[in-house]
Amino acid sequence: MKSVSGCLGHKSKFAVGFCCLLVAFLYTGCWSSKEDAAKLGEVKSVWARLPSYPGMQETNSSTTSGYGKAGVSKKYRSNAQYEDVKRFYVERLEQDGWKLDGEKQLKGLGSDFGGYEIRFRKADLKIAIEYAGPRANYDWDYGIGVSWSRWVKEK
Repeated sequence: MKSVSGCLGHKSKFAVGFCCLLVAFLYTGCWSSKEDAAKLGEVKSVWARLPSYPGMQETNSSTTSGYGKAGVSKKYRSNAQYEDVKRFYVERLEQDGWKLDGEKQLKGLGSDFGGYEIRFRKADLKIAIEYAGPRANYDWDYGIGVSWSRWVKEK
């Protein structure tokens, strides 16, 4: 019975070795835990300076970091009208140098709860504010997140 190495020719051994080296290089070169941690610190700093719309009650929060991404997001309950919340954040974030990057109506597979999302950018950071919509039946009305991704380049 031949061993596995005996079954592989020199070219096949080289190809397997090369693939292993390539995967190791990409893994260590594309995902830097130090960069992720530094960017998470930057994201948290932005979050700490982010204004809060009056009367919003936090229901959930999440912090993530790794694989070239970092983010902080929170969900809120609020009876505030979307246009009022939008105006509040557009005014304050643009004063702080954030650029409005877009707004879209949120529609899912056959569902339309009347939700919206507005996005802001500053360098390689993003802020997204999501309104679930008046017909949504979630435990939150607004979601706000600050994020960074090494895969999204500055505009």
